[in-house]
Amino acid sequence: MMAAVIVTGVVLYATGVIGGSEAPTTVVATTIAEEVIEEVAEEVMEVTWCGPLVVGTILPVTGSLEFLGPPMIAAADLAAEDINLTGSGRFRGVELYQGDSGDTSTDTADTEVDRLLASGAHVIVGAASSAVSLTVIDKITSAGVVQFSPANSSPELTTYPDNGLFFRTAPSDVTQARILAKLVAEDGGGLVSVLYRDDDYGRGIFDEFFRAYFGGGINGWVYSDSSFENEVAMVGDSDAVVIIGFEESAEIIQLLDKYGFSGRNGFGPSIYLADGGMYGLEKLVDDPTILNGVQGVVPEVDFVNNEMGLFTRRLDAYGVDDGYYSYGAETYDAIVISALAAQLAGCDESGSFDGTTIAANIPRVTGDGEKCYDYINCQYLIESGVQIDFQGLGGPYDFDANGDPVVASFRVATYGFDGVDTTRDRYYFSS
Repeated sequence: MMAAVIVTGVVLYATGVIGGSEAPTTVVATTIAEEVIEEVAEEVMEVTWCGPLVVGTILPVTGSLEFLGPPMIAAADLAAEDINLTGSGRFRGVELYQGDSGDTSTDTADTEVDRLLASGAHVIVGAASSAVSLTVIDKITSAGVVQFSPANSSPELTTYPDNGLFFRTAPSDVTQARILAKLVAEDGGGLVSVLYRDDDYGRGIFDEFFRAYFGGGINGWVYSDSSFENEVAMVGDSDAVVIIGFEESAEIIQLLDKYGFSGRNGFGPSIYLADGGMYGLEKLVDDPTILNGVQGVVPEVDFVNNEMGLFTRRLDAYGVDDGYYSYGAETYDAIVISALAAQLAGCDESGSFDGTTIAANIPRVTGDGEKCYDYINCQYLIESGVQIDFQGLGGPYDFDANGDPVVASFRVATYGFDGVDTTRDRYYFSS
């Protein structure tokens, strides 16, 4: 198209200047046209078309976190779809390969990573479980590939030797623990009994809660995931209870009820949960009414605002219809950030991207610059030579030197008599 426009302009110009007989004019115009076509062809040959950016995922299709999978998997598809529909300059878009992460009881993630690396992945998004990520991070980063998790929260990943190739859009559990401590103290504080899992998740949140809570005394009771009745019995007349666990949180709450715990503010309002115990809790207890007043902290954005409302409707259209959208926005944003970083980084003469260079540009597309909120506008600014600051569905993502987001949004959800009462939602923005 460009050559045709230029040639037409040259022929008209030549006819106007030369005048006279038709034969000489035609010869001169044709000669000029051939030269222009040759020059344009050479320029086109010199242009390097980058991509596609190959993105793989290891998200929970199966395993203990399977319930988190649907919004994350759908969000990955939506991100690739939006990027590829936009079309941008010399960037050939995203080629997406979805995979399963399983859990630590299987080698699913390891097998999937082998497949994705063999497919030429430049970026692998996942896993949801920090423990699973720790089983594959060496393999991914030693291959020079970016690992970008939308849900990992273990503090261990902050200082893990990852060659600068690990990033996450979910905040560390350190931040969640501080929000929990602030919440309990604001509700009146007092003596708090903390029941926490004997694993990295439980210990990590408890350790930071212990440092951050200034509302009163703390008793810490560590339990295994299969035995915790003795620990629950030790709660006694504590003013509040914090539970740092997963599905077993439901059974712990029922045991607290059995042992007559009442707390400072009544049974439910004196119980606080970390995010691992929040999902589907009302389906795991025999009597959901005992949850009335229980509060939990979840790293989550406000899904009620207009932009997020559109996003959740799109997730629903993909079959995510149970009302749980956690980590969907973070998954979408991880892929968009990767694509923007790849465009800013550029490619080699063969059109291929380099994971290390992409990683180096992730902070550059999310740091200081002109704010932009979606892929189409951000990529236009990059092509125009403008430094950008991508805001994303999940909020701003300025990354520190360890690949952790500097700021994060947390939802404090409160249960009613038949599940979470969204009218009582509160949001904390923490940095």
